[in-house]
Parts: sequence; structure tokens; C-alpha cells
Amino acid sequence: MNMLHRGAFTPSALLSAVLAVGASGQIIDFETKPDGAIPIDNEILPLGTRYQVPFNGGTLEISIGFDVDGDGVSDTPPRFEATGNDSVTGFSGFNNGNDRPAPEFEDQLGDFFLRSASALNDPAPVGTMIIEYSQAVPGFSGEIWDIDGPEQWRVRAFRSGEMVPAQEVLSPLGGLGSEPWLFSVGDPLSGVVRIEIDHIGSRPNNQLGLAFNNFSSTTSIPGPTLLTQQPETVACNDTGVTEVTLYWDEPVVIGADDVSVVTSDALAQPVPFRVLDSGAQAVTIEFRGEPGGSSSGTTPLISGSYTVTVSDRARAISNNAPIDGNADGIAGGDLEVTVTHAYRVDFDENGLLNFFDAIEFLNRFDALTGTP
Repeated sequence: MNMLHRGAFTPSALLSAVLAVGASGQIIDFETKPDGAIPIDNEILPLGTRYQVPFNGGTLEISIGFDVDGDGVSDTPPRFEATGNDSVTGFSGFNNGNDRPAPEFEDQLGDFFLRSASALNDPAPVGTMIIEYSQAVPGFSGEIWDIDGPEQWRVRAFRSGEMVPAQEVLSPLGGLGSEPWLFSVGDPLSGVVRIEIDHIGSRPNNQLGLAFNNFSSTTSIPGPTLLTQQPETVACNDTGVTEVTLYWDEPVVIGADDVSVVTSDALAQPVPFRVLDSGAQAVTIEFRGEPGGSSSGTTPLISGSYTVTVSDRARAISNNAPIDGNADGIAGGDLEVTVTHAYRVDFDENGLLNFFDAIEFLNRFDALTGTP
């Protein structure tokens, strides 16, 4: 995955603005068919039928199908699925209500989404979703809904004439029941002409279906970006550093599995930690033990550096967009920050290093290390 600072224009505001254009703009939300008519539940989107969106002063054509026999060509049409309980299940939804999102995502799902011909109660193989463009586009994004258990999806982007994907994005391994996983890819220099989405998890076919929605066909979208961290620079004090707080431009969900803390040296020893205030704009990572040891209570970093990595499994609380960890304007990409502690050396705070500072430093070092 990849990643622009958006100021006050959050991903949720962006999504609301572009969803209003439906299939007539760059976002295809599957609330209408390519001809503008409202779909019927379980209706086929025939192979060769193309959505058309404005692009580069002209019209871009987009076809969507599934390759079930594995020859790289779409052979099975997708189907429109109405949200809400019925006899055919696109995904196992909220509170055992099939095709129902978690309440906070009801507006985001809408009334229809696109699913594989193989639904959850159909043991047929899902195959690979194939999306093809009539001309190259600089980026795209979309949603896969309800990624449960050992389920995991892969999104691959191909350039014109190339057999090897230019980019590949992996979903989380489960953990998004009744919620969307929002992926975003940007390739502004060469452009993308083909997208493939396939299942690489271990969930069996008779429990598997692909629920796809809100396809931003020509543009990637941003994700939460880091504004600052505290401490931001080298911490110089006598007590060390017990935590680092990450300040985002919007509230972010960060789990313990999304974070690693290691020593910033060749050994890269793991450091015990815990995550505080997940779901807020300011999320704190507290150091809880010695490097290489187990959690033993708050333990300060003394005279050294830690590297803190937050993977792009961390996501916006507003719409589940992955963090923009590398700040390139496209949702996705891990964040890496460094926390460093050093002892204060200008102890008399006169702006100069003098004999008093040297003696005081040695005294404090001896006291810390137990040197007689």
C-alpha cells in the first residue's frame, strides 16, 4: 500500500462528497446499473457491460467480471446484492443479519453492492475479480466488506502490457466483521489498466464470497496522516522516556498487533509495550519492559533509541481507511518513528558546556550505573 496532508478535509468528508455522484462520476457505488437503472436483488451484471465515467475530458469504460477457471479472462458475471436479510447471502452481517453492516457504516454500504456469483451459501469457487479499463488511470480505491476469520484478500494492479503486477495490497487476516476494508492504490506515472482481486486466505469456498463496493475508479484516496509525535526530538532529562504519543489528523484505531517497538541498533530487540487511547486522535504507546524482556510495568527508555512502527492495518475510525504512514497522499503504508533519550549535559542551563556540567554528568552517570 501507499499515501497528502488533507487539512480539515477528512476521508469521511471526501467519501460523502464523491458518493453523491454515484456511477456518473469517478465513484461507482453500484446503486445503479451502467444504464442508470436501479438493480434488482441478485441481478447479473452481464460480462462485457461497461460502466462509463468522465475521465481526461472524455469517457472511460470499465468492465467487471470473475475468472473462475483460472485462465486470466473473465468468464463469470458478478451480481448485484441488496443489503438486508434474504435467502442469498453476500456476507454474514451485523448481529447475524446477512448483508447488514455495523451501524456506524450503514450509509457507507448503501442499498446495493456487487458480489461474486458464488455467495456464502453456494459452494462454487469465487475465482478472481477482474476489472479492466479502456485506458490507463492514475489510481483507484474500493471496499471489500466483512473480512472474517482466516479470510484474506489480495488486490493487484497491472500496467499496460505487463504480466507482473506493479503493486500489490493485502487485506488484514480477518477482524473486519460487518465492516469495510478500504484499499487504495496510486500509480500516477505509468497508470493502471487492470485490477485483480483474489482470496489468499484459508477460508473454504462454501463460507466465502466477495462483497465489493464504493469503487473509486480513477483516483486513490488519502488516509489518516501523522501531524506530530511527542517527544518530537531527542528527550534530554534525568528520568528517561516512558511513552510516545502519536497525534493524527483524525481519530485512528490502532491495535497491539499493528505496532512493533524495537531497539534502534543492529540487534533490533523487541520492547514490551501497550497501546493507550486507540480510537482517538492522540494514541499513546507506553514502554513496558526492558528490551528483549517481558512486560513488567512502565519502563523508561534510558540513553538510547527505539524504533516504533505502526502498520497500515491501523485505520481511520470514520471509514476504515488505512493510515497514510509514508505521507504520500494515498491511504496505506506503514509509519515509522524514532524515540531517543539522552542525558542533559548543560546542567546549569547557561547555554555553555563547562567544567561544572562535566562533573555533574559524571556524578549522575556513576549514580545510575552504580560505579563507586
